[in-house]
Amino acid sequence: MTRPAASRSPARAAASSSTAEPAASPELRERLTLLLHEGAINPRRWREFLEGLGRRLKGAATLILRSPHVAEAGLLYSWGGNDEVLGQYHRYFPLDPFVNLPEKQVITMHEFVPVEQLERSRFFTEYLVPWDAIYNLGVDLHDGDRLYARLRVTRGRHAGNFTTAEKRFVESLVPHFDIAMRTHAALDATKMERAIYADAMDHLTLATVILDASGHVIHTNALARDILQRQDGISLANDTLVLTHPADAQRLRDAIARAIAVGRAAKPGIVEVLRARRPSGSGYYGMMIRPTAGSVEADEFSVSPAVAVFISVEENSQAAPPIETIRKLFELTHKEAQLALCLANGRSLQEAASDLGITLNTARAHLRSTFSKTGIDRQARLVRAILRSVAQLGG
Repeated sequence: MTRPAASRSPARAAASSSTAEPAASPELRERLTLLLHEGAINPRRWREFLEGLGRRLKGAATLILRSPHVAEAGLLYSWGGNDEVLGQYHRYFPLDPFVNLPEKQVITMHEFVPVEQLERSRFFTEYLVPWDAIYNLGVDLHDGDRLYARLRVTRGRHAGNFTTAEKRFVESLVPHFDIAMRTHAALDATKMERAIYADAMDHLTLATVILDASGHVIHTNALARDILQRQDGISLANDTLVLTHPADAQRLRDAIARAIAVGRAAKPGIVEVLRARRPSGSGYYGMMIRPTAGSVEADEFSVSPAVAVFISVEENSQAAPPIETIRKLFELTHKEAQLALCLANGRSLQEAASDLGITLNTARAHLRSTFSKTGIDRQARLVRAILRSVAQLGG
């Protein structure tokens, strides 16, 4: 490889790097740590982190959150680098030997790749040398397909290789780097899940309001938002579901409190049904209140879904068919809902099995599953609950 006559070999420069340098101040370390954690919520803060790190190490700092490949350039944050250099990297990344580093280990490229092999490589001769990006320091984080984060600092020949003291400084940041990257990955996954959840909610055929364990509304689907905007006997006040009529309002509060108590005890909840008057005189709202699936832990109750409230309007001629209504309200399968409706219509279990074309043993299995999901343990009580639900919701 051709080098300027006065330059030293990177290997010799690496060997002669001095460790006698001013230690990083605690204030800088604290500031960089804070920026890492803030970046998990607001990734723009990571550019400030990279600036602080780059200035401390006298180089260009880069954070790659997704490894680039042929179809995608990756998610990259940087400070101190030339845009043209970064653009060129996407042509050379398949040749980059400084990847898949040992987990959470701060290491230099000259430690990771044998010097002779590195300096003969196309990546070194065609990319690092022309752009004077000879020395590289990095640390990687891996978590299967969920997370692959790469932190890199690059500097030119004149700065020399990274010293032991500089490596130790970066090592002190690694635990915070790890937490910040995993937090960001978890938040990204949560955002995706919520987007999918919200889309599914908007496709429900019942107006649905989800409350947390403090009784505050945390989600409404499109049908529920339409009903609430009418303010005809039901509305939102301070993120709380409010009924205009005092007696109706008290019954709703009591039903929600019971549903929250059942959810905290991790027990199946029986659906509660009430009717709410509409000041317009156009009829009633049919309302069903039920705990959400699972338990609500004490330390997370304020943000966890705890209660689902389903609302129907008597004037709505587009109400869902009874079987679909029952299926959604009680979280049953289609067959379980069919069986429950047959029983509510007065059929015996044997007759219902025959009507549905299933064996008696299969019908019993469906019934046991229905009991488990609804918290109801007697067929007569199930029938009463189904009849009340269909009647109140206009099924």
